Amino acid sequence: MTMPDLRNIAIWLLLALAVAGWGVGCAERTRAGLVTNQRDEARAERDAARGERNSLSAAVTAQKAEAAATLRTLQASVLAQQKRIDEAHAAQEKTDATNLSTLAELRDRLRRERLQRASEDARRGSGGGGAPGAPGAGADHRAAGGAQAAGLLPAAPDREADEEADAYDADQINAAYASCRADAFGARGLTR
Repeated sequence: MTMPDLRNIAIWLLLALAVAGWGVGCAERTRAGLVTNQRDEARAERDAARGERNSLSAAVTAQKAEAAATLRTLQASVLAQQKRIDEAHAAQEKTDATNLSTLAELRDRLRRERLQRASEDARRGSGGGGAPGAPGAGADHRAAGGAQAAGLLPAAPDREADEEADAYDADQINAAYASCRADAFGARGLTR
């Protein structure tokens, strides 16, 4: 081999090394470019995910605030309705107490009037307009029951007492029905 041949081989080797270096450099630049592109894409995806998370977080926060406001409104409404119901219940209790007091008063008045009437009838019974000294219209009846003739009890005590008790029971049932009816209509009006 001659010198020019060696020189050609050296040039070719240098040229091959230069091409190889250029290829490796290009490959490195390409790899670095890919890594940079991947890194940039990853950053963009991360930033997009953060933005989406932040917007979702803001939406959840807004929804929580709205739910809290709605809850406060509904709680206030429930408390107001409960207050109206309690006031209506207290008013109905007063009405019921007044009605029961009126029933008891009327029952006592009726009992007093019956006793008074029986007492007056007993006093009038002996002077029934007959001849002086003649037995009164109720003499036979008085002989049968002394206490009744003295005006302490009404004429037919068992029957009248039963009727009075039945009337009182009926009045109490009527008052209870009126109370329930008023309570039902009041509750319907309060819940609308």
